[in-house]
Amino acid sequence: MKDKKFTVDTFWLISSQGILIISGFLVNLIIGYQYGATTLGVFNQVLGFYLILSTFISLGINNCLIQKISSSSIEFHPRIFASNLAITTFSTVLFSALILIICFSFPSVFSSMELAKALFIATLSLPFFNWNKNFMAFATGTRNQKLFSNVRSFRWLMIIGFVGSVAFFSSDTIWLYYSFLAAEVGIFLFCVAKYSNLLTFNFTFSDIENNLSFGLKSFFAEAFSILNDKLDLIIIGYLISSTEVGVYSFFIFFAKSLYIFPGILQQNINPLIGKHWVEGTMVELSHSLQNIKNINIVVVFVQAATILVFYKILTDNYKPEFANSLGYLALSIAGIIPFALISWGGSILVMTGKLKENFQRTFLLLVFTVMSTLILAYNFGLRGAVWAVVLNGLFGFLLLFGLVKRETGIWLV
Repeated sequence: MKDKKFTVDTFWLISSQGILIISGFLVNLIIGYQYGATTLGVFNQVLGFYLILSTFISLGINNCLIQKISSSSIEFHPRIFASNLAITTFSTVLFSALILIICFSFPSVFSSMELAKALFIATLSLPFFNWNKNFMAFATGTRNQKLFSNVRSFRWLMIIGFVGSVAFFSSDTIWLYYSFLAAEVGIFLFCVAKYSNLLTFNFTFSDIENNLSFGLKSFFAEAFSILNDKLDLIIIGYLISSTEVGVYSFFIFFAKSLYIFPGILQQNINPLIGKHWVEGTMVELSHSLQNIKNINIVVVFVQAATILVFYKILTDNYKPEFANSLGYLALSIAGIIPFALISWGGSILVMTGKLKENFQRTFLLLVFTVMSTLILAYNFGLRGAVWAVVLNGLFGFLLLFGLVKRETGIWLV
């Protein structure tokens, strides 16, 4: 708290995360109330696909930007950014086109036709989303968390405004998915105007090669992380009813919000970890991390208790489809809490250059997540999907804690 820059940045990140979670809650509330659990399930499945695909398309370039920008002199920033943007442009246009073809020509590969149609529309915004991620990675690398926070807030305010307007004026759910395109185009225009000085062709193929090499080394770990977070919704979409998927996506939104504050801390500490590790100032880093641990423990437990009380009040006065899901939420939270206590350290291995070890961690967790979700959801339906969340949280805790301690000497608890 004595570090004024860190404290102010954390305040901005908390504010934007507050807007994010309120907007996410309102989106779920509006869609669930206006269109029912089935449409809510499809919407959250599309969101899961959207975030997974954007991660695969990015090729790890965002981590490369943060690491290189945070440890380089300012005169090299345009060259670093432009070379990374060139990689993003090629990959995002190519893979977005491929996804559109699959959605249009082979919709049967998805769990429903509604999902295929909705994902086709959402994919139109993927190029803009990935370009915007480059701009936001640059803001993070330069520790401009105020700008990062404001842009993220703007994204979700546009999405909730668009979804609310569609719910008020139209019964056709397909319009909901244009909210992604409207938000990303608006952000893209703002970022181009803000960072026009970074849009240059003053880079070489060796720059692209070096950045792509670093990006790909962290790419799989990043992809596995987002798969661990979002793949459960996609898997259970093939195993349980659409209504149950909608109910699951509703309460799991509240449970996984426990990761939000640790995510804020991770976002803020990443450039500092990279800086201290390169400079060898580990005493200062350890002091900062100890403060983060103490604050995070208090926030996670207070948030968990608040969520349970709020959810009880909400579902007692909401649609009958979502009644009797409080027990599922409580069980999910019990499994998520251990990992939420240390998830702020999820990128320590990346920021300290332990890319191989981070790949191993995320890969093992992904395999465990897929197997547990498939087996338990297939055999026990919705209840099995919840128990998979519990087991995944506990396994993720043990894996992250053990590897970070072994490779860096940093204790996460």
